[in-house]
Amino acid sequence: MSKTINPLKLVSPKPYDEGFTLKQAIALRHSSREFSPQPLSLRHLSELMWAMYGVNRPKDNPHPGRTVPSAMAFYPLSIYVMTEEAVYLYEPIEHKLLPVAEGDHRSTDGTQSFVAQAPVDIAIFANAAMMHGSDCELNNTIRDNIIRMASLDAGAVAQNAYLYCAANSINIVERMAVDVHKLTRLLNVSDESQFIVALSIGYPPEES
Repeated sequence: MSKTINPLKLVSPKPYDEGFTLKQAIALRHSSREFSPQPLSLRHLSELMWAMYGVNRPKDNPHPGRTVPSAMAFYPLSIYVMTEEAVYLYEPIEHKLLPVAEGDHRSTDGTQSFVAQAPVDIAIFANAAMMHGSDCELNNTIRDNIIRMASLDAGAVAQNAYLYCAANSINIVERMAVDVHKLTRLLNVSDESQFIVALSIGYPPEES
């Protein structure tokens, strides 16, 4: 973890404020590879992370509920956030971004040219060790399908991101074209972690 950047405390979401209906967000959901260089506001970044993987039920529960489902409630995903300033790891319980690396590493998160231009790039990894090490008794079928189960979780995370962005006029596209070796070295993830999907996110470019 970098010693020169501090954790970024995100603002608390307001899930019941006025806004788009779910049906409106679904109708507007789309992918876009065009982005303004303008950074996401702290409010939008905070609400985006909460929508993707945040806590939506009381924190005094030893396993607080999230905004997305997880097979057997493992919640094995690690969500890394890359901005122009730094790379962070989202910590859902405290709703903050923990520093991982200083500097602009957005280009590491993909091979397409627009990746380095999007204000926010997100890489989602699944940590199989979290599932193997669970107190739950896993049968062989479940053990053989750990990554498939985690991929279902990641799909829910990505869909929440898409719906939030649609409701807030933010562009987003999911990606698989990633140099995984380079990315895992940057993030220093464990051998038990596997890349699942990446997302590029930002405001639409200004019309000329």
